[in-house]
Amino acid sequence: MKKVGTSIKVARTIQASPEMIWAALTQASELREWLCDHARVEPHKGGRIQMNWREGYEVRGTLTAFSPLRSLAFTWAGLDDPGETSVRFALKPVEGGMQVRLIHSGLGAGKKWTGWVEQAEQEWNEAVDNLQSVLETGIDLRQAKQPRIGLVFETAEGNSGALLTTVISGSPADLAGLCRGDVVVRMSGQRVRSEQDLVAVYFVCRAGQRVPVVYLREGKRRTTTVELGARSMPDIPDDPVVIVEQARQAHEKAIAALRTSVMMLTDEQAGLATAEGEWSVTQVLAHLSASEHGFQSWAVDVLQGEETHGIEAHLPEQFAAVFASAPTAGALLDRFERDLAESRAMVAALTWEHRAHRARYRQIAQMLLDFDFHTQDHLRQIQTTVRVVQGE
Repeated sequence: MKKVGTSIKVARTIQASPEMIWAALTQASELREWLCDHARVEPHKGGRIQMNWREGYEVRGTLTAFSPLRSLAFTWAGLDDPGETSVRFALKPVEGGMQVRLIHSGLGAGKKWTGWVEQAEQEWNEAVDNLQSVLETGIDLRQAKQPRIGLVFETAEGNSGALLTTVISGSPADLAGLCRGDVVVRMSGQRVRSEQDLVAVYFVCRAGQRVPVVYLREGKRRTTTVELGARSMPDIPDDPVVIVEQARQAHEKAIAALRTSVMMLTDEQAGLATAEGEWSVTQVLAHLSASEHGFQSWAVDVLQGEETHGIEAHLPEQFAAVFASAPTAGALLDRFERDLAESRAMVAALTWEHRAHRARYRQIAQMLLDFDFHTQDHLRQIQTTVRVVQGE
């Protein structure tokens, strides 16, 4: 990569089909996978393009060239940029794959442009590296560089913070003393009112960073420091059959442990909560079932290139729907076991076309394999509840 005059040039040889690369450059769902966080594109000459980033940066432009599988150009008017510029992508078959060449031109000179150009050089370099990684391996380098904290959370009631629904055992959050039910109200000096606020703070943190966290536990304000860890990116088998078999083994162990935990409970005991605001055993099982259905809906959105959001599985209305067909602990376990089998069947049905889209395939496969930690966390919750309601 080098800067020539008032232009930035980046070139990479990518091992992917022209169709896959072209889609990554022209489809809103694909742009989100390697470049931005939100996008809108009218894929034709004269069409509009808009991209947004979580940090608040926004770009708008118009497509000035659109030659499918060959070249694409659009104007680039970024929020608070020194001036309007232009971006062009060109595709060319070369030995070893397809060459993707980017030229960002129209950059000005002078003091107001100096810092902007330096930042643009770095960010385009990282972005095109990520384009190559996403297309060739399915790994989003932006996610790979994110730190590991080990939390699942949702917006607390009344937008009063981020409620921790799961704290992974042995994670940085666990080692810092955070627990399920805590409500994070500040992180890294920034106020947290919602799930989105915590995500926004988290995305600007780095592995190895020591981050102060202020949280509420039983109404009392507390402070801890989380040392963020590095995120591992495990290999994902290319064959969904292998993934499904791994998931099946984990699922069968989890179901067996759940059945053992509740086998001596009466229906009345299964419906008892240990304290106000805590879930009963039947509510936890309903949550697990609703979560599995949430995973399936989330996977459909991923396959269709839709924007995805967190899996909601805690609403009273969702529990009521689950209880309508499974009112007892035994029936809930049977239902959850069927839900897990349906999730595995969905992944097993992924075609070679799905697997060719490495990023989407990886997201779904990894979620199926990683979702077991959620079940294990709630298994421990059920075991604790059982001991309390049985008076042990």
